[in-house]
Amino acid sequence: MATPNDGHTEMAERFRQVIKDQFGTQIALARAIGVKDGSYLTPYVTGRSMIGGILRKKLEGVGIDVDYIMTGRKQELLLGEDGQDDSDSNDVICEQCASKLMDIQSKLVELNAAVLEVNKMVAHLKKSLR
Repeated sequence: MATPNDGHTEMAERFRQVIKDQFGTQIALARAIGVKDGSYLTPYVTGRSMIGGILRKKLEGVGIDVDYIMTGRKQELLLGEDGQDDSDSNDVICEQCASKLMDIQSKLVELNAAVLEVNKMVAHLKKSLR
């Protein structure tokens, strides 16, 4: 079995804490997002898997800040006392961009699967029209 890397482990820890704070249990969160049982979330809370587009939408739909889980930072940018961005703000932006890119990549995988399915249906139609 693969060992989760440090980044996945930190995300998993944040995810477990968010679940505890907002829902109490994995089972309660699973019910809130409309999945069969709490074991659906196990790969994500153990750090074996990263949150993809479908799960991200479900979690955001129940008020979970997925960007925080992924990056460890809240969505709002921090401003210094003078109103200027802190030196960390570039890091925040980079992490937010990375998170958005992962979401886009996940959606592209889903779209690719849909395109393949449509291509199979078209091929079947062409074959049946001959």
